[in-house]
Amino acid sequence: MRSCAFFVCGMAEMKELIYIHGFNSSPQSAKAQQLLAWAAQYQPDIRIHVPALPVDPEKALALLVASVQACGSPPGLIGSSLGGFYANVLAARLGLRAVLINPAVHPHQLLAQHLGEISNYHTGEAAELRHEDIAVLAHMDVSPRHPERLWVLLETGDETLDYRQAADFYSACHVDITKGGSHAYEGFVAKLPSIVEFLNNQVVGR
Repeated sequence: MRSCAFFVCGMAEMKELIYIHGFNSSPQSAKAQQLLAWAAQYQPDIRIHVPALPVDPEKALALLVASVQACGSPPGLIGSSLGGFYANVLAARLGLRAVLINPAVHPHQLLAQHLGEISNYHTGEAAELRHEDIAVLAHMDVSPRHPERLWVLLETGDETLDYRQAADFYSACHVDITKGGSHAYEGFVAKLPSIVEFLNNQVVGR
């Protein structure tokens, strides 16, 4: 197992990127597919990883940590919704740079209403969200430890999450708020060049 020092050292040009999808989603999600298509055309030198995450948050985080450790160099992270929460956890633990897209804040509070059997939006696969999973999410919850390494992209038209909660929680980070849009973050493709610049250790404007 690599030591954390491998990840907190200064990042050279990013060669690997992990996209973290949201709750009950999959690598088939629109943003994951948009990222893969965009990278193939404009950044073919960057290796994109889109792990399929289980509903169980403990297993999901373990899979993400394994994905990071399997990279040959420190990866950049892009996380959407619950994936944004996981990206913040990974960034805090491993010192990585991350872009959070309409991130879930305190998801143990948000997901308590979804307890029970659920069906994956894309695959139809059945899973169960348990009380134990909510407790694990609460235990994972962490404030940004390296705010300069996080860029938070919010759209005010998010119909699922209140963007103001994320703007407040991540106020010490680079925060970009766009009027309108939706929870899907409609400006994603247009932001990808700037996202890659940020993950390559470049500072972007608020």
